Amino acid sequence: MKHHILLLGSAALCLTVATAPAHAEMTAGEKAAAAIAILGIAALAHNQHHYRNGYSPANAMQTAEFERGYRDGVHGYSYDSRGSTRHYAEGYEAGLAERENSTAHLRIPATGQKAPPMALSGCADIVAQNFDVDTGSVHFVKSRSPGKHQWEIEAAVGHQHMVCKMRDTGELIDLRGGKL
Repeated sequence: MKHHILLLGSAALCLTVATAPAHAEMTAGEKAAAAIAILGIAALAHNQHHYRNGYSPANAMQTAEFERGYRDGVHGYSYDSRGSTRHYAEGYEAGLAERENSTAHLRIPATGQKAPPMALSGCADIVAQNFDVDTGSVHFVKSRSPGKHQWEIEAAVGHQHMVCKMRDTGELIDLRGGKL
């Protein structure tokens, strides 16, 4: 359903742009309305796993503020204290958490335990299926080997975490919510 709305909104926006005269200038109000429309379309496609503790934006303006904060946080930009709202702050915190999860694999020391690729791939598939996302949205936070040819892998999607217990071959042994 979201994809249909996204496609319909994108098609309407493209049609509007294609039929507008090339020399026309937009007023400030028209530019703001266009920006809100584009952010609204992007918000429909945005993954709901980034909202936490029952927070959810109530309208397009709040969603746009959340997205602005999320984008600043995930890209490591400094917090915009002058243009901050509650929704920007929620988005910024979500963006920082996503950045932390997506770069966790870079902080594993060379002496640390790193699960084999087949175990990681199997875990990513299962977690993606559970959260209804693509495997590219799954980030591995930690891994450890509790026994020979077994791995516990903590994976995150937004603010939600799961722990897969996998064999080296990618076979699932156990799955639970939470962190290692």
